[in-house]
Amino acid sequence: MVRSFFSDLTTVMLAKCLDACGLRQRVIANNIANVETPGFTRSEVAFESRLKEALEATSEESAISRIEKIQPEIIQDNISPARPNGNNVSIEKEMADMTKNSMQYEALVQLMNLKAAMIRMAMNEGRR
Repeated sequence: MVRSFFSDLTTVMLAKCLDACGLRQRVIANNIANVETPGFTRSEVAFESRLKEALEATSEESAISRIEKIQPEIIQDNISPARPNGNNVSIEKEMADMTKNSMQYEALVQLMNLKAAMIRMAMNEGRR
């Protein structure tokens, strides 16, 4: 019974999004650490488009199963222009991405906390 409280579509999706944010933070930190490394190519995390596809799919497989199969993927950014030393990391872009990712992570944590509070309240009200 308790497992079903934490294995619903919303919780599974929030957990996957938190995992993707954690990975993205590590990738951004790696990009920043290599801002002066000659020939370094920055990386990004591809996740949101895959999540959207899983949510919009109309297969017989449940949305929870489709979302559980999604894995955020690290991809190299070969589009951003490189400096003469071959490095394409822009510290301004990395800092902006880190701020955006941190805000997204905080919002996801707040949603998880709200869901836990609703479950706690339902359990406490059920005792009365």
